[in-house]
Amino acid sequence: SLDPDKIMLDPAIRDWVLVPILVVMFLQGVIRTYVSILLKDPRKTELKTLQSTAQLQRSKRLRAHAHHIPLEAYKMRKRFFMEKAFAPPEQKENEMPQLPQQDPTAMMGMMKQSMSMMVPNMLLMGWTSYFFSGFVIVRLPFSLTEKFKPMLQRGIQLRTLDVSYVSSLSWYFMLFMGFRGLFSVVLGANNVVDQAKLMEQQVSGPAQPVQNFTQMNKDENTELEIHHHEWITPMAEDRFRTVTA
Repeated sequence: SLDPDKIMLDPAIRDWVLVPILVVMFLQGVIRTYVSILLKDPRKTELKTLQSTAQLQRSKRLRAHAHHIPLEAYKMRKRFFMEKAFAPPEQKENEMPQLPQQDPTAMMGMMKQSMSMMVPNMLLMGWTSYFFSGFVIVRLPFSLTEKFKPMLQRGIQLRTLDVSYVSSLSWYFMLFMGFRGLFSVVLGANNVVDQAKLMEQQVSGPAQPVQNFTQMNKDENTELEIHHHEWITPMAEDRFRTVTA
């Protein structure tokens, strides 16, 4: 005898509703990933930023390996950094200091990435709601509580229907949230567009802070000023004798 709480699902629903939504969602995710890659603007770095970064790295290497060069060579390099490389820029009278500015291209790129995520999702949700509204397409192999009913049976107003049955619209949302693992396998973890991360960046702004090279140069200048130099090469022979003795 058949269980009265169970209903028979037409195999045509599987072929013409469940599988099409699955295939379209997968293809949409793949196409959206490559469109996001095409819309991603290459990061532009100004020449002044590269110069400031290189000078900071050279100064840090000087402090780290200064004991390998003589004192006069160290003083010459130290004088260059303190008097030229890290010298504060000349400021005219009644001129306000310039604050670091944010890159507007980063905001535009983030907006394009968000649009490439939102527009396809809105179109697909409308497509699913219009063509497949009211379909019960799959039954979960385990039982759930009544709290999951609004999540699994969107678009179906049947209080007597068991919670394990899933509607077409809920099937869309399940695929929307659960396809990221499959995309990581198919496309690679580095190529998957993280939708949650894009939404977080849209709310909080660009993830990378603006670098204030004026303050960084000032701090590095202070580090060079208090750095103590000790040339270890003349004492290398004595240390070698001590080790081998």
